[in-house]
Amino acid sequence: MKIGVIGTGRIGSSIGEKWIAAGHDVMYGLRDLGKATELVGKSGTIDEAIAHGDVILFAIPGRAMAETIEKLELAGKIIIDATNGGDTSDKPLVQLLAEKLPNSTVYKAFNTLGFENFITPEFGEKRADLLFIGSEDSKETVEKLISDVGLNPQYVGDLERMNVLDASMRFWFALTQHFGRHVAFNILTDPKSSE
Repeated sequence: MKIGVIGTGRIGSSIGEKWIAAGHDVMYGLRDLGKATELVGKSGTIDEAIAHGDVILFAIPGRAMAETIEKLELAGKIIIDATNGGDTSDKPLVQLLAEKLPNSTVYKAFNTLGFENFITPEFGEKRADLLFIGSEDSKETVEKLISDVGLNPQYVGDLERMNVLDASMRFWFALTQHFGRHVAFNILTDPKSSE
């Protein structure tokens, strides 16, 4: 799969490296091409990474998202918003993105855990779960990409369920105060309920 990664901090680079290791064709989009030597894989300008990817991961500060997408050609792309912050008093950022990008399919994922859990998603013999929201349309693609990072995808629903992800992110931060940052969630279900 062709993926553009916008944002090369700890979140973007750790996810991008996992996708490269899984065999995906990843290009990082950089404002400063001098930083390309610090990354595994190929890099280009932000516009080049957007043109390259069928899927675009945004791992930049949430407060910069609205302004950033105004300058980009994102029609037809699957957008994964991994940001936190940037919400308005009226609605969450991810819902604003979906309104501004009616010809794209927008998801929220990778924002409820720290980057440490993307680097090492295993806890003994178990893998951490990752909650995500968005349309049913390309859900399987996003599930595959979450799995390729080493996490168990857990679909919560459409973008109206952003409150669930917000609560999970706050809960994760609370847990880090006691357990450290390599802490994650694992949803347990009764196997009898699926019979």
